[in-house]
Amino acid sequence: MRRIVGALLRKELLVELRTLESVPGMSLFAVTTFVVFHFALNRNSVSGDLAAGILWVTLLFASILGVNRLFVADADQGGFDSFLLAPVDRSALLFAKALALLAYLVVLELVAVPAFALLLLGPSLGGALPGLLAVLALGHPGDPAARWLATLALYDLLFGLITYALFDFLLED
Repeated sequence: MRRIVGALLRKELLVELRTLESVPGMSLFAVTTFVVFHFALNRNSVSGDLAAGILWVTLLFASILGVNRLFVADADQGGFDSFLLAPVDRSALLFAKALALLAYLVVLELVAVPAFALLLLGPSLGGALPGLLAVLALGHPGDPAARWLATLALYDLLFGLITYALFDFLLED
């Protein structure tokens, strides 16, 4: 299955490199959103919950654009039908698409985080950037309580299992 996932991931990344449809659109959306917030809030900088909310909601909506592009292209061009005819495990497609989305999000964050820092963190960029990078890498600020980490892990596990359980049925429809 690892070989199949690798081949499918390679296909997804090559399609993105050739067409440049997903990641530039996601990045443009994120940067545009930060520009809108910069002028709408009329502040030199934001911090705390407001900054976190702006960053996470923007990254969430940008990732929805990436998910849409990952699945719409195959649905429109018959990629799913071709994959259903192949004698391979269908969950390989899910894992490949999830890894492709992860790669898209890494590139998105390489573009969006500096734009966010420049437009919304203002002069406090030097002090805020290391903490911001830690939040993006770990999904939590500083040294959180173990219950928050357990909650985050349970949330990820639950939605991962639901996705894995339903993917075959949804792919056939």
